[in-house]
Amino acid sequence: MENRNDLADKFRLFINNLKIDNPEVISRRCREICQILNLRYWDIRSDTRNLHYLGSYGRETAVKGLTNINVLFLLPYTVYQEYEERPGNIQELLLKDIRDLLSKTHPDAFINEEKFLLIPFEDRMTIEIIPGFIGPRKNHIIYPDAQEGRWQTFNPIREIEVINEYNYKYGGKVRHLARMTRAWKMVHQVPIPGMLIDTLVMIFMDEWEGNQSSFNYYGQMVMDFMEYLAGLRNEQLHWYAKGSNRKLERQEDFGAHANVAYKKIKQTMDLEEQGESYNANKIWKEVFGRHFHTAVLRRDVLLQRDVLLQRDVLSVTQHVTERTSRCNRTSRRNTAVT
Repeated sequence: MENRNDLADKFRLFINNLKIDNPEVISRRCREICQILNLRYWDIRSDTRNLHYLGSYGRETAVKGLTNINVLFLLPYTVYQEYEERPGNIQELLLKDIRDLLSKTHPDAFINEEKFLLIPFEDRMTIEIIPGFIGPRKNHIIYPDAQEGRWQTFNPIREIEVINEYNYKYGGKVRHLARMTRAWKMVHQVPIPGMLIDTLVMIFMDEWEGNQSSFNYYGQMVMDFMEYLAGLRNEQLHWYAKGSNRKLERQEDFGAHANVAYKKIKQTMDLEEQGESYNANKIWKEVFGRHFHTAVLRRDVLLQRDVLLQRDVLSVTQHVTERTSRCNRTSRRNTAVT
């Protein structure tokens, strides 16, 4: 029978494998952008103030391989008032002015067909800059919808605060489950947006009876979550994001994908209980992809290293014991001769 600690070790390594592996690069690039914008719009020299990470990176639910970084830069409200006095699509005009400013150091900066301001990099990373203003309604941020030619409001900072609260409440499992679900989504091309994943994870965690459990129950957790996703009615076309209450649309049916994953994980859990770790690992890899497979390989390497280390320690201990014994015998003989 598989030891629960062995399965827990697999998931610890899997979670570690999913971590973003280039946070320093992301930080450096965003600080460069922030410094330029702060100097122009706030007349201050700072590479951190007024900049907020959004999206899965901001909510800390992103996984290794993330290429799209979304950042919000807060501008003075007086800038909003200035653009309100101008004619035409003032939202697009604002984006163009920021693009022209940034293009001095980032010549590839551009506005795409969907009217997003983007800066691409050679390693396939793209940073989207969303300018925003804190208006009279303090809890909402005004941002330009250049495609529609109007201002919109959202509250992404509160969304981040809420997921922080949930993650703390449930001992880190909210972000862990969200990242594992993203790994599954990437492997199987599941049509479910990242924000909807995070929202459904929080809803599920409120209901799951094991929400205070340890790593020993992560296999059970992912199985129960896939069963939960599979059971969501297709008639439900939207949910509301926690913290902002913004509407999240169901794009396509993801329940069928989740049902397949649930059945595979259930089979895997049975194999784990029977001690058939090798066969279980193959199915874990089918569900979660190479990151789980690599985690298992690393685990096996670590276990082998521990075995060899214990063997070396035992060998040294035996050697010391034998040498001490010989020395004692020699000492007794010398004493007898004397």
